[in-house]
Amino acid sequence: MKLLSRIGKTVLAASHARGERTIAFRSEDELRALQSWRLRATVRHAWEHVPYYREWMREAGAQPGDLHSADDLRRMPLVDKLTLTLHPDQFAADGYEHRDGLTLLSSGTSGRRRRFRYDSDALFQALAAGRRQRIALAHFVGKETGYREAVFKRQGGTGDELRRFWEDRMIIPGRMELTRRLFDPALAFEALLAGVNEFGPEVLRGIGSHLGAFLRWVAETSRRIEKPKAVTYGADAMPQADRRIIEEHLGIPVVSTYQAIEALRIGFQCEARQGFHISTDQVAVRVVDSAGGDVAPGGRGELILSNLTNRAMVVINYRLGDLVTLAARPCSCGRTLPLIQNIDGRLDDLIALPDGTRLHALAILPSLQSVDGVQQVQVVQEELDKFRLRVVWARRFEPRPGELVQRMTAVLGASTRVSVEPVEMIDQEPSGKVKSVLCALGRC
Repeated sequence: MKLLSRIGKTVLAASHARGERTIAFRSEDELRALQSWRLRATVRHAWEHVPYYREWMREAGAQPGDLHSADDLRRMPLVDKLTLTLHPDQFAADGYEHRDGLTLLSSGTSGRRRRFRYDSDALFQALAAGRRQRIALAHFVGKETGYREAVFKRQGGTGDELRRFWEDRMIIPGRMELTRRLFDPALAFEALLAGVNEFGPEVLRGIGSHLGAFLRWVAETSRRIEKPKAVTYGADAMPQADRRIIEEHLGIPVVSTYQAIEALRIGFQCEARQGFHISTDQVAVRVVDSAGGDVAPGGRGELILSNLTNRAMVVINYRLGDLVTLAARPCSCGRTLPLIQNIDGRLDDLIALPDGTRLHALAILPSLQSVDGVQQVQVVQEELDKFRLRVVWARRFEPRPGELVQRMTAVLGASTRVSVEPVEMIDQEPSGKVKSVLCALGRC
């Protein structure tokens, strides 16, 4: 029976993967129709099985049939992270807790870890959708499968849980597998480089900030590296200065994915690397301003997410907490999936001001990052009017701390006290990610 079940799950995964080569190139009408069909099915399921949405529709006098497309999501309430974190049972579907599936934990970078349950079919759809980035990687690697991949990551994370889930339920042909080698990111760069050179990977994968720092060190110290054909990252952002070094100095293309615990496949970068293609067949995404209005192409706003595949736990109109910039024009690759030009930061990257208001880090970070020689910068708020800037300086540049101080005080006021601390690398959080703003006040 176990073997029959594994064969069945393998066939299911294959059926999901069959259309992945063409899905991103379908007409906009086809994609919109598929998204609307899945949205209607999700809303119907939420009405029948999910307490939060069932109660909202009853109170609002709404019916599942009132929501026909993603445009109608404007009529539903926004769900914030704290609500989901404190009341997960309100979003869990009746009867799904004992069905085959997997419960994942968020990284906890927002202060609290969230538990999110996935049903089996949603996980296999996510597995299949991973092919979208492999197709983009194949542009550089020359093949979708069978290549060598070095992975810089700690063991026991979400990726390991997902892999065990899929491997326990499927028969994966050897020709479809990758030859992977894991490297602990806590290792010294010298040890990581020695391992990479011995292994000779075709793809190097890891967390954006850590990979950027490692390859920047390789370039600036003129170390020899068995150069991979591509670098791919997720979890957090790679500083643009590091990305330029990797692509222009080392000559290695860099691609990334966009995902979260609440939606495993939000978007991916293609070979053109002009932004993130949003998988609108699996998610519905809105980008809104501070008043909740839709942001026009080219504008920046908060990303609102609806997961259209998962039935075990439903999130519709969910405030993911990311600030993004919408692309003003389509991608040159020919894919019809909509494009997010950039993921700019977190909504909670806030600086507390003496008058009780809050300033988002984007009001100051781009100016600091544009100072010549700044590779990476982290703002540490120690008091309301006292800041420490932790800065990674490029080795070939003379540090210019005075200019950083001037740019900080130009925004925050001349009385603001600013110190500059040169560092070799910005410290990672326990999750492995790097935060742009650290608050020592306890109330930022």
